[in-house]
Amino acid sequence: MYKFVIIIFFMRSILCVVDLSESSVKVLEVAAKMAYANKIQLTILFPYRLISYAYKEDISKLKGKLDQEAREKFSSIQKQVELLNHISFEFHAEIGFAVDRINSYVTQNKVDIIVISQSQANSINEVNFTALQNLIASSKTPFTIVPAETNAEISSH
Repeated sequence: MYKFVIIIFFMRSILCVVDLSESSVKVLEVAAKMAYANKIQLTILFPYRLISYAYKEDISKLKGKLDQEAREKFSSIQKQVELLNHISFEFHAEIGFAVDRINSYVTQNKVDIIVISQSQANSINEVNFTALQNLIASSKTPFTIVPAETNAEISSH
């Protein structure tokens, strides 16, 4: 007689990090497919730097302006990713270095996987050549790095 052991892994949440460039469309498509296949929440994080050079108004007005611009850019990208209409998702624009914002989010929330574009992974390493490696090691969360050109097929099993 044979015994079978079935291990079922239920994902609860996906963190998708975007930079709102053209590569964000592809990374959002992959993350949305994963969320749809697993019927789970997708959180979309846009980390940005608050640089106030040549800005004459107060910082809170600058932040408000940059948040509004981010939401408008995301809205435009959202229209290109039809699957976002069929899943539950949240969009967050947050001030700070990408590594710090990802670390903070993962520490404060239950995240099962982080999805990021290859171009954004490369930009994280531009400042510190080990930043991405350190982030992956410290977060203890699997990462999916999406290349610019991909035809990912994701199915639930």
